[in-house]
Parts: sequence; C-alpha cells; structure tokens
Amino acid sequence: MIEIKNLNYKYKTGNFTISDINLKIENGEFICIIGKNGSGKSTFSKILAGLTKFKTGDIIINEINLKDKKNFLKIRKNIGIVFQNPENQILFDKVYDDIAFSLKNLDIPYSEFDSRIDEALKKVNMLEYKNSSSFELSLGQKQKIAIASALAINPKILILDEPTTMLDPSSKNSIYEILKDLKKSGITIIFVTNFIDEILLSDKIAVFESGQIINFFKKEDLFLNLNCLNEFNVPGIVYIISELYKKGINIPLKDFSIDSLIKQISI
Repeated sequence: MIEIKNLNYKYKTGNFTISDINLKIENGEFICIIGKNGSGKSTFSKILAGLTKFKTGDIIINEINLKDKKNFLKIRKNIGIVFQNPENQILFDKVYDDIAFSLKNLDIPYSEFDSRIDEALKKVNMLEYKNSSSFELSLGQKQKIAIASALAINPKILILDEPTTMLDPSSKNSIYEILKDLKKSGITIIFVTNFIDEILLSDKIAVFESGQIINFFKKEDLFLNLNCLNEFNVPGIVYIISELYKKGINIPLKDFSIDSLIKQISI
C-alpha cells in the first residue's frame, strides 16, 4: 500500500506546487492522475518516485517511509518511472546496454542482468530488439524500451508521466495493452495523463488542480463526476452515456477506449 499524508512541496521561490495531499493506493491498483499543465501532477509523480525531495508530510510505501534517507535505495528498487519523451531516456546505442544501465544504478548483481533484461523485453514485446540500436527505433519502440528499463528492476510500483503524449494512435494502443497486462500481473500503476480516454484504463482517478487533489473517485463513478473534468475535452459520447446512466441505463466500463463505449451503446 502507498499512503500519503499531508504532503506539501514548494519551489525555492516559496510558491506551493503540492499542497496537503492525502491519498491511499492499494497494492495492484491502477490509478490515473489527470490535471491541466501546472497542476502539480508531474511534480507529484517525481516526489513519489524519490526523484524530488520533500520536507513536509509522509509517503509510506509498504510500511517504509520515503522521508527517511536510509530507506531511499530500498524504495528505489521497488519503483520504476517512465517519462513523456522516450528520447530523453535513451542513453546508449544498444538496447541491452540501455536497460543494463538501470540495473547498474541500483546495484543489481551482474549475474542477473541477462534474465532480467530478457524478461523485461518480453513484457513489452521487444525481445527481438535486444541487440538493436536504440537510436534507430521508432518513437513508440523507444517508449517500450523505456518501460522495459523500468520493469527490469522488478518494481512493485510503476509510475508513468504522460507516456503516450508524443506517440501515434497505434503506438498508444500498444502501450495500453502492455499496461493492462502489467496490471494483471499485480504491479501497482500510477499513470499521469491529460487525455480523458486514458483514465478509463484505471481503477480510480485523482483530479489535480493547483497542487491539490480536488476529486478522487472510482472509474465506475465517472459519470457522476464529469463536472470536474469539463476542461479536458470530454468526448460528446461520454456525456450521452452519462445521461443514459442517469436514466438507469447502465453502460459497463469494460474497456478503456471511446470506440469501445460507442460499440457498447450501439448494441
């Protein structure tokens, strides 16, 4: 479990970017964090991953407090993070070396490298590219390698900060399928996004505004909470389904895509 208590963070200028965050995330849950640019969601993800230090509040991950510096390495071995631009995460020419670098950083025994790298690449359907040049891959493939680098450490928690923003629709769908499989495997997923479609991947949605969580609800309660999502270009079909929902016609949120919702409403 991840338990966040009274978390605050402010820049050196003195302006708060995270203010009084309280949140509980159960093991194996898929949480989507949505918010406008500047709402604090990316800062929050970096704090949670241990990349940005905080002074006020507590982040307790499986009974280990991230605030205690002694626990830093232990926490980092349990959390993988993937960012928006995969090209900023590719450091080496060879895919194998790129993933191996993440293992070296956490002092993983060298004897485990091959098996961990193979397993991570299998999870993102990229094993055949193990000895390929990282720089010659497509953007979508590079993002898969970035995810594989995070998975190679065998994290219990995977944080993704707007990982599909730069990808084409086909590459996005590939990432979605990978994430659904990872959730089934029991990994806790925290997915930062600006896209309304993507929140339908999740179990629960946290809406950020001005550094605070203004709403936190289960996916099945989406239609009851559309008022806090008005600024995120909610597709018209969602509002139509919402009106049907209010009239007692229940459209199950079995899948995450708008296309799937249209198919459900057409049955």
